[in-house]
Amino acid sequence: MIPVHQLAGAAGTAVSDAAYAAYYAAIARTDTQGRGTVRHLLRPEVGDGTIEVTSLRSGFHIVRYDVAFTGGHRLGYAFPDDHFELEYCLDGRMRISETHAGDGDLHARSVSLSPRRATDGVVAYGDGERYRAVSVTGTWSGLESYLGGLGADALPAPGPEDTVRARYLGRSTALRPVAGPLEEIYLYRRSSPGRLLFLESRIVAALAALTEGLGAAEAPVRGRGLDLAEHEVAALRRVPELLWRQRHAPPTLADLARASSMSVRRLTSGFRALYGTSVKEYHRRRCLDRAAALLAETDWTVARIAHEVGYASPGNFGYAFRRDRGTTPARFRRARS
Repeated sequence: MIPVHQLAGAAGTAVSDAAYAAYYAAIARTDTQGRGTVRHLLRPEVGDGTIEVTSLRSGFHIVRYDVAFTGGHRLGYAFPDDHFELEYCLDGRMRISETHAGDGDLHARSVSLSPRRATDGVVAYGDGERYRAVSVTGTWSGLESYLGGLGADALPAPGPEDTVRARYLGRSTALRPVAGPLEEIYLYRRSSPGRLLFLESRIVAALAALTEGLGAAEAPVRGRGLDLAEHEVAALRRVPELLWRQRHAPPTLADLARASSMSVRRLTSGFRALYGTSVKEYHRRRCLDRAAALLAETDWTVARIAHEVGYASPGNFGYAFRRDRGTTPARFRRARS
């Protein structure tokens, strides 16, 4: 039988610190990295990979997971209503079973937001399945202190239980705008004087995206005389992910409109009202931002990066990147090495 490890307590309390310390000691050996980061390397009998924890202000932490557990892994938890956690899964799957929310899977490209109520349950990982994710943890009450008055009060009320459940189990389209900044955090591996400043800036960007995403889901979107119903907002928020998943053979506007049960005109006007730009420009920007992160933080070849972000050839990618950034991919990488 797979043992169940236990976590409990509000972030920053003695109970929480002791629970996490015992958990990491049971599954990993610790390697302090400096600049506020501690790396936990899984013991061979437990699995392969690392859990990296970076301490921030006001009791907040960034936790990066790159793990594959031998024989699977189960982790029980009991958190108070002040527990805040925003987690983005890049790859793999984590099974969630929670007393109030029920069962669900946090899988690749999905985001989970903890509810503002006490939670207790178990998360489970499959045998040998690689799980890559990044989470921001802290307390709901600490958000105001962390942001220094920059807008924590702008986060909307939790909403009905089915909405809270969908967000917690990674099913809410309103959370998808958060994925971009969190993915940048996961990819960032540089050790430099500006490291913490960069990570903090991406957390603020993620919280801004969270505020906008939840706010858009709470009420119809009105822009330039256009009113969008809640189901239309949900459909439009799926468009960026549809484009990303099919970036090697992009769907046409007509394809996207059919998938969204909208006319092409409604799709294009609604998308611009929601995102402030066209469908094509939004996707182009996402692809080039992803490429810039890969150039800065990996040793992938330009050709591999071009393919990863959906360009048919390195030449086409180089031309698009140079027009957007004013420099070639190679020079961009050298300037950040």
